[in-house]
Amino acid sequence: MDGDSAVLGVDIGGTQIKWVRWSRRSGVLDRGELPTPRSGAPAVVSAVAELIGGGKAEAAGVAVPGHLSDDLRAVRLVPNLPGQWQGLRFADELESRTGVRVRLVNDARAFALAELTLGAAKGHDDVLFVTMGTGIGGALALGGRILRAGGDRVGELGHMICRPGGALCGCGARGCLEAVAGGAALVARVRAGGGRAGTPEDVVREAGRADGLERSVLEDAGRALGLVLGNVVAYSGVATVVIGGGVAPAFAFMKPAVDAELAARVRLVGAVDLRLAHLGSGAGALGAALVVAPHPNRINGEI
Repeated sequence: MDGDSAVLGVDIGGTQIKWVRWSRRSGVLDRGELPTPRSGAPAVVSAVAELIGGGKAEAAGVAVPGHLSDDLRAVRLVPNLPGQWQGLRFADELESRTGVRVRLVNDARAFALAELTLGAAKGHDDVLFVTMGTGIGGALALGGRILRAGGDRVGELGHMICRPGGALCGCGARGCLEAVAGGAALVARVRAGGGRAGTPEDVVREAGRADGLERSVLEDAGRALGLVLGNVVAYSGVATVVIGGGVAPAFAFMKPAVDAELAARVRLVGAVDLRLAHLGSGAGALGAALVVAPHPNRINGEI
């Protein structure tokens, strides 16, 4: 890729599909978003194909909120989008419709790549990344490289069990962090308690107004998040955590409980540097673009 060639990054979220056109020389050339179709996988494929088509870019990276096949061409699991996704040859379908080279990447790993290369973790080698959106994703960088395994599955801290036997998660397990502290879970828990939140933003807004139900839900979510972070930090040895995603504003109300959980582990793990992401809600799309125009050695196994 030369300095003037543009690539497209697309990030499929639970509510919005964000995209960015990027070149190594000029950076972000254009960006935008559109509502994520809720009628199933074919409608999402059509929306993404329309974005990629039209000669805007020579290659496209597509961030998917789930697990991929070992060849990174198909989808294995998407917990938070309706429709039949398992086995969908997503990259092949997009390439056949557009004639553009396409690569898939997990959305949390895309977010992490952007923040590691250009954002809050720039200059750091060992970092844990947390994405807070409809669900909760994660990624881990060691030695300056995002870790990956078959199907791009390393880093799924949202599906670590923090409440055994608890609420059912979209992945099929019970008591996952995502089922306690993900955006959809926050709304569901507030409504179960008699609140009227329709979105995670409503939960955050009400928590800022009064010390009531919404704040209590966020504080409890913070305890769950802190428990999981403490375990991952103890296991991995990282000391820097970057938190971002569309529901990251909720972290302000979770942080005291997270700090308390980490303080209980300080003898083992030491001080943990908690940072908010720098690149905003477009980080996933930017990371997806970087996957097809990668920074050298930033993702292990990248070609």
